[in-house]
Amino acid sequence: MKMGTRYGMGKRLLLAMALSSFFLATGFARAADHAGGGAGYLKSATYYSDDWVVNFWNSESIHMEEELAQIAADGFNNIILAVPWREFQPGISPCTYNEYAWQKLDRVMEAAERAGLSVMLRVGYTWDYCGKESVLNRYQGLIYHSETRAAWLQYVDRLYRRASAHGNFCGGFLTWEDFWNFTENAARLGRGNASRAIAQACGYTGYASLHYSLEELEEMYGHSLASWEELYMPSRDSYARKVFFEYYDQFLNELLSESQTVFPDLSMEVRLDIDPVNQGNGIMEGAPHYTTFSCGNSSYTSAMFSVSMGFLSQYERVGAAEAAANAPYFLEELKAYNGGKPIYIDQFLFTDNTEGFENNAQLRPEEKPLYLDMAPGFLKPLTMGYGIWTYRDYGDNKVFNSQFALGKEGWEFSGDCRVTEINGNKTARLSSGSRIRQDTGSRMTGTAGQDTNVRFRLRGEGSCTVTVQVGSQTKTVAAGKQSVQEVVFKNCAPVDISFSCMGKGAAYVDDVNVYTCISEGELYQMDGSEGSCIDALRRMNRSL
Repeated sequence: MKMGTRYGMGKRLLLAMALSSFFLATGFARAADHAGGGAGYLKSATYYSDDWVVNFWNSESIHMEEELAQIAADGFNNIILAVPWREFQPGISPCTYNEYAWQKLDRVMEAAERAGLSVMLRVGYTWDYCGKESVLNRYQGLIYHSETRAAWLQYVDRLYRRASAHGNFCGGFLTWEDFWNFTENAARLGRGNASRAIAQACGYTGYASLHYSLEELEEMYGHSLASWEELYMPSRDSYARKVFFEYYDQFLNELLSESQTVFPDLSMEVRLDIDPVNQGNGIMEGAPHYTTFSCGNSSYTSAMFSVSMGFLSQYERVGAAEAAANAPYFLEELKAYNGGKPIYIDQFLFTDNTEGFENNAQLRPEEKPLYLDMAPGFLKPLTMGYGIWTYRDYGDNKVFNSQFALGKEGWEFSGDCRVTEINGNKTARLSSGSRIRQDTGSRMTGTAGQDTNVRFRLRGEGSCTVTVQVGSQTKTVAAGKQSVQEVVFKNCAPVDISFSCMGKGAAYVDDVNVYTCISEGELYQMDGSEGSCIDALRRMNRSL
């Protein structure tokens, strides 16, 4: 059993089976068909089984059939899969491929088809645990390394061919979010030789020289520039940051255009937010990203929409009617600049507790169901479909291969312990005196001083205990009948996780989840129980 899985679905499972029969009889639509209005409204849930997006492709997901049936029963007709570039293509020189991830892609698509669900792909998701070095170096290499760009196109081409071989393949999109880290890093480079070299290598200098005179740039930088070679990456408080945003939008358009040559109708989640740039003297100007809105030759534009957009007051709590009245402004503006193409909201954030954004405007908690009841009023006329990011609450699990799908990979096993399979489920078996360990130090997230939660499934044979160690702290629990254990380490960084068995007999450890925060979507909780907004979401899906 995997944690967070729901059983006893009864009527909902029967409904999902009926939906499956319907779709298998009538066929599945592509995104272009939804965009054209001939395939109905697209209703998507991001699927990551019983872990989270970062760990999905190296987990077992043994209850996939039930989970997808639940999604269909809740009124969705599509799932979104976030496909991390490096996990699917670990090496780029030469290109190598992770066969387990590719096989799981086939497995998910086949299971989704049986559940009556089509599949949309988020192509190139940034985050994964498949390497100790920062994956951001690879994404930055897309900007100025031809070899990296060629590897990317091989990955996108292979992904399209593999996915489109399935009858329920719907389409895919890039997202600005997965390529945005360079914009933050570039602003920190300063005025030195390294910054000037990167400006030339990445094409920023070339872009600026084509669209601005040196005199104009001197005014924007606030000092003299003797030659184009002196141009450097502008800081966050420089007015020249406006030029950088224009250059970066061009890069995103070029990357999308190249990717569309191997992935037909690929779209991109565009950035609706307007980035502030400082003119000086306390005057701020907005840098919009309108030039990306048409998404090349795609039949539709993808976007993320959050309730917080348009509300500027920190910690503001707004009513459902006010938020619903605000939404059309952004969608109509997007349509005005994308040539009138249909809009797919791949992340419809009616609630969001992301760390670091606590000060964003939020719906009043008691009015969230009402907002979902009102949402079809602007979604149906202004979009071709929408997607939910947090279908099931998840912890930011720091553990790679947390369900032992890949055997011992990522773990250190010492003493008499091994990975064994019981009824098709892989689990770690620890005899007395043995230990399994994983160093998660390179996967630090969150803020200092947080608690670390360790949630795992445990079963014992005989009389034994399991000691969980995180850093220098330890906690011991008895292993008996199968149970879900959760221990909390106060003010403890989630590094160097280990499980040790002592006593007589053996312990079975599985579904290891080491997390510091929980992303909450208010639909299903981590244990699979229903959240406060699931009924309203079902009503919304029926209305759409």
